Amino acid sequence: MGTSLVAPIAQPLGDRVTVGALQMEPVHGDVAANFARARELILTGSAPQTTLIVFPEMGLSGYIWESPGDVMPHALQCSDPATQVQWVNLAREVGAWLVIGHPAHEALTGRLTNRCTLVSPGGVVGHYDKTCLFSEDLAWASPGELIPPIWDTPVGKIAPVICADLDYPEPISSAVSRGAQLIVVPTAWVAEPAPSATWLLRSWEHQIPIIAADIMGIDQGRIFSGGSCILRMDGSIATSIDYDEGLISAEILIPGPQSRPDSTATGPSVRVHELDIARGVAEATSVTVSLWSGRPESAGAPPVQQHGALHLVVLPTVANPAAGWVADRCDFATAQSAIVVQGRRVAPDDSEELFIFAPDSGYFSFTSAPDWPVAVVVTVRGIRVGVMANRDLGAHRISRALSLLGASVVLGQGSDELSPPNGSSGTRAPFSGGLADGDPTFGHPVRFRAGDANVWLGYCSESPEVPSGIFSPDHVRWPRYETLATGGSWATQHCSLEPDDAWGAGALDKPLVSASRTSLYGKNYPAEVTPSTWRKL
Repeated sequence: MGTSLVAPIAQPLGDRVTVGALQMEPVHGDVAANFARARELILTGSAPQTTLIVFPEMGLSGYIWESPGDVMPHALQCSDPATQVQWVNLAREVGAWLVIGHPAHEALTGRLTNRCTLVSPGGVVGHYDKTCLFSEDLAWASPGELIPPIWDTPVGKIAPVICADLDYPEPISSAVSRGAQLIVVPTAWVAEPAPSATWLLRSWEHQIPIIAADIMGIDQGRIFSGGSCILRMDGSIATSIDYDEGLISAEILIPGPQSRPDSTATGPSVRVHELDIARGVAEATSVTVSLWSGRPESAGAPPVQQHGALHLVVLPTVANPAAGWVADRCDFATAQSAIVVQGRRVAPDDSEELFIFAPDSGYFSFTSAPDWPVAVVVTVRGIRVGVMANRDLGAHRISRALSLLGASVVLGQGSDELSPPNGSSGTRAPFSGGLADGDPTFGHPVRFRAGDANVWLGYCSESPEVPSGIFSPDHVRWPRYETLATGGSWATQHCSLEPDDAWGAGALDKPLVSASRTSLYGKNYPAEVTPSTWRKL
């Protein structure tokens, strides 16, 4: 993979350690056979001696279960102290600490959970129950009631998260803020080639190494992705395995111990200006987003929007614009009957000033900076549209804050500080419909940010290496519904906000945002909302 998504965080150097990820195809419902297979893969593999080995999620039982009664015998077996003695014996035999994924049963409460357990050569150290359940978990598991622990191990302070926990920013942000130096991820990833863009981008934005150990094969009709990997602290891949069983290992640098603030809950609040356009026009149930990807002076009129849709147009930054530029842009917005977003920079060293032009209403401008983040929410024809600086898309905080304020569409404008998207060379996992094919934009960071916030996201790139795009509220669903463009062309896409449309419902219902465990992780993404007015010429 490439360089980090944003500028690297200055961190004290730590130690180099050798860690491993186990990938296996479990036999459904046979804990003994699966443990024996895991032991065989570890002992007969060609990987060098490792200090820590991560097993897949539910690797000892298989992942798909239809009811609590179906999984109960295997949860009881995995929770039996006699079974866990076998795990300790294996840790002692291989001379490594193990993170083992399995179903669990709590004798006192009767709860069934999707769990991983840390085992040392000296005994069971602790466990973590998955807090953000995937749809398949809901058939039998109760969500975990405690945030990811921080475990002291020979490789440093590690924190576990399990599979779909990484779909949400909160679990990993919480762990990093409490001093985690390494994230371990037992997973059973589906519906996407792996190493997943989600794993890579979480590592990127938090500047922390990740070990992801995945299931492979087909269980109860579901195809599991494989693609287990070890990621360095800059998000690049140290090693990975495609669609085979095996133990992989790599030597990685663990960042030095430190306490890093939770980026979702600390630091300056986002200053959000709230604007309305009071026009006697019926509410809209869709938007047309048009982005120009070339030089701003070469952009002509955007494509005509779909009838009845709200039209949103984003243009690249203008350098040292001529006198009368603001008036010209106001006229352009009125002529196109569109909300127009464009930035200007008067001098090369100046900060960009982002402008929003509204038909017959005037304009509004703002400047965002790391120590003074600013964004805007515009309500027009019943639709809330967020506008933010591209530089702020390097982390999840501002786009997610706008989503929580009700934005179903977010527009990004301004100079880029994002790395070029990292591609996928494809996978041998038997996905259909082209999903297994290579994809040069597989890791586009803005696609992930749109799904992270459950919004339609129009991103007007100003770098030839990063395609502009209009991305959907679901970054994993296949086939994708998005439009990409590079130099000298319009990217235009109709984006539904109808509740009976699968894509539109995602932007309205916001499944990832609304399912966040705020009772466990707290209400984050602080925003100071200020009612504002349009400026007239």
